[in-house]
Amino acid sequence: MGPDQNALLRDLASPTFKVGVRRGRWALLGVKFPIAMFFVAAPVRLGGPTGFLLRSDCSGFPATAPNSELWHGRDNQPLADAHRPKNRQAGTMISFSTWGACLYHPIDRLARSHWPGQHEELCWTADKTIVFLLETVHGILDSTDYAGANLPAAALELPAEFVARHAGAAA
Repeated sequence: MGPDQNALLRDLASPTFKVGVRRGRWALLGVKFPIAMFFVAAPVRLGGPTGFLLRSDCSGFPATAPNSELWHGRDNQPLADAHRPKNRQAGTMISFSTWGACLYHPIDRLARSHWPGQHEELCWTADKTIVFLLETVHGILDSTDYAGANLPAAALELPAEFVARHAGAAA
């Protein structure tokens, strides 16, 4: 097991991670390193989902920021724009746009270069934990700007690669 995987597992066992789980803000659905699959809760909105799947590539963690995307579980692919979180103006929330294979936010390793010298408090640094990522995503969803999403139930299913792993682990 490499140092990046060890660091992630340490974060997942931390009290701060567990507090977020107990408060219903997020849940770990599985790890197939370097990929971690999370459920991040969303506030109640008329017709909106209970939350979203977040797929995070944690290679190089924590020295390198995770690269995360909202995910469609059954299809095992990035969530389509039509199903992403919407803002009050009925557009997709900018952080969850389909800009690229990442969150369009300074926390993501692929998007960070779009804000040179800006938003330092939102950027990943090697001393951050996976909780910083999850708090960031949960905080965006928990904002008053979030208006819900048209998310099919299948999008919240655990991808087959994680289901098979859990079934084998239970035996």
